[in-house]
Amino acid sequence: MRRGIVSVAVVLCVSAGCGNGGSTSAVATDAGTDGSAQLCPVGTTQTCFCQSGQTGTQTCVASGWGACDCGLPDAGYDGPTVCGDGICSGNENCETCPVDCGQCASCSLAPTCTNGASLPATFTPLDSFDCEDTDGGSPRCGVGVDGGPPLEDTNCLAPQLKIGLADIRVILNGVGGSLTMFCMVSSDDGHTGELIITPQETGIGDHAAPILLPAAQATFWGQDTGSPKLSQFPLTINYQCFEVDSNSTWESVLGAISSAAGSVAQVPGNPFGWAFGIASAGAAAAQAGLQASDGSSMRLNYQQTIDPSSFLEMTNGKTWTVEQSGNANGHNWDWALDVQSWGCSAARGSSN
Repeated sequence: MRRGIVSVAVVLCVSAGCGNGGSTSAVATDAGTDGSAQLCPVGTTQTCFCQSGQTGTQTCVASGWGACDCGLPDAGYDGPTVCGDGICSGNENCETCPVDCGQCASCSLAPTCTNGASLPATFTPLDSFDCEDTDGGSPRCGVGVDGGPPLEDTNCLAPQLKIGLADIRVILNGVGGSLTMFCMVSSDDGHTGELIITPQETGIGDHAAPILLPAAQATFWGQDTGSPKLSQFPLTINYQCFEVDSNSTWESVLGAISSAAGSVAQVPGNPFGWAFGIASAGAAAAQAGLQASDGSSMRLNYQQTIDPSSFLEMTNGKTWTVEQSGNANGHNWDWALDVQSWGCSAARGSSN
């Protein structure tokens, strides 16, 4: 609803302008000036005053000067802000009141960042990312070069990501009875780094139910609960899982990482997660954890470097599998991690 002062006009017949089919003029008394009658050619405009104290524009019509068109309220407008009144004002924006302010611009290749930190309802496999043993026994991981358009050729800004463990699966444990195990996952893009250690799991036999972790403990890239992490550079992930004979091994690893990381790197809400302002600090903490695990048996060990060309695709709820198998003391083992990614990207030119 436009808020303005409507000039009061009196229409008079001016000489040849009456009933001759010629151009029309109107004589209008403008309530915004001195009240005197003045000639008002139809279609012309003049400045008028709005309730906000700012100026607007009014147009001469057949009956005289029309309503004052104030457009959107200026920053000084102190009237009520009501979503649905046709005016984008106050704290309204494209997210809080699209009916007044219009739909937000969006990246066409990724979810909007309004709810970018939330887990998607579904995930779809990204098989090209799988890590597995080859026939020759050498581990191999997909690096995710998808051949998609370069970021600069899209309408999207650099994506924001979260990556974490969906579950841990011990298909064959390799001991013939039950075992105790944990995993450590580190990630860095050459600029910053993150690290998690999973809680110790005990009594695990063959074909045990998948081990599920809360998202706060399972996320190893973008651990900040408020938003996904801006991701622009090649991302290197190290997956390592251990069979241990003593509870003290896990405690030693946790203590070594905590000591190397310091309290500044601790992630709020996750006693087993750390985020580092520089990648080298994360690498040093991960190395301290590995040294403290001496004497345990590493059952899964992969390094995966993901190309940034896949980051936009990864925002759309993707999952892949990291699996390794072998034989220890006459018993086969087969361990797997299911990894998932999600996130968002804002449109170019947006304020996000």
